[in-house]
Amino acid sequence: MIYTASYFEPHRHHGQLFSISRSVPQGFRVDGRLEFFVPNANLLQDWKQKRINEEEYINRYREQIKTNFKAIKAWLSDLNPKKHITLLCWERSGVDETLKRWEETGQWKEEQPFCHRNLAIKVIQKFRPDCYGGRDILHVTMPVCQNCLSEVIPGSIIEGFDDAHYCPFMSNLDKRSLRTQICLKLG
Repeated sequence: MIYTASYFEPHRHHGQLFSISRSVPQGFRVDGRLEFFVPNANLLQDWKQKRINEEEYINRYREQIKTNFKAIKAWLSDLNPKKHITLLCWERSGVDETLKRWEETGQWKEEQPFCHRNLAIKVIQKFRPDCYGGRDILHVTMPVCQNCLSEVIPGSIIEGFDDAHYCPFMSNLDKRSLRTQICLKLG
């Protein structure tokens, strides 16, 4: 199974650890790096300097995934669903902070961090659902199907359908612009 986690939340690490970030914390040991999921330097710099918002980040990262899809597809075909792997980057999940606040105050206020690892794991969920172990980020804003309002898999990661979004519940491709977005709770 493939999972996602922050470097700083080792209790969420399963099996082999693979970096999908531009750097690794000093002294942290990983089993490998999946270069095709690492955000390019320009994208990361624009994000850190707040020159782009989440939507632009998502669009640019999806284009990067599309460019790297041949390598991603080869990696996906070699995955063993019985082997545990965790994709790691820097962003904390928000889960631990939310649970701690709830224990201390009795109030449930969810942190809403944004991280590219949610986008990377969507590729695994789409093309190798048998290997999908889950996401660790509480929330991410994703497009939804206009028919059933379920979360869709953004179109530019589907080979041959640049603008089509795939709805796993309706089992169809939707070439219409899906402007409706909702905040979904992820487990």
